[in-house]
Amino acid sequence: MREWFESLSTRDQIALMVLVGVLGLWLFVKVIFIELDGRRSQLSQNNQVLAEKLVRVDLKVERLTALRAGGGEQNLNLTRTLSQASEANGLPVKRLQPNSRGEVQIRFEGVAFDNLLRFLEQIEAVSGLSVLDASVTSAGQSGGVNATLRIADS
Repeated sequence: MREWFESLSTRDQIALMVLVGVLGLWLFVKVIFIELDGRRSQLSQNNQVLAEKLVRVDLKVERLTALRAGGGEQNLNLTRTLSQASEANGLPVKRLQPNSRGEVQIRFEGVAFDNLLRFLEQIEAVSGLSVLDASVTSAGQSGGVNATLRIADS
């Protein structure tokens, strides 16, 4: 191989070296940047799924503790449950206000609509809470909403 390379003219040797360098750079960019970026997004999705599972486990432990202590009637801490669920879905809470009827009003501003839907699914299906009242308006950005929810234990 070396003899073949040395038999080429200087111009061909330089062109071949440039070609090898460009192919090496392209391979480096392809493997390092593009493949690792895909893996990073996959890890981010996996972290989101694990955070949701952790919230579910925390809720089940809370219910089990309430059942053991109370002998049957579950007494969930609504504010803590809603805070954990909103944090797990990446929703910054603007206002969290309990009232005297055992309900909690929660306000989100400028959050992603998809995240809000995941939050609602999680608190209703997993936590067993009920959304009594909901007001959702556009936040002026693509996919962003402002939402006010009134939630109570079922």
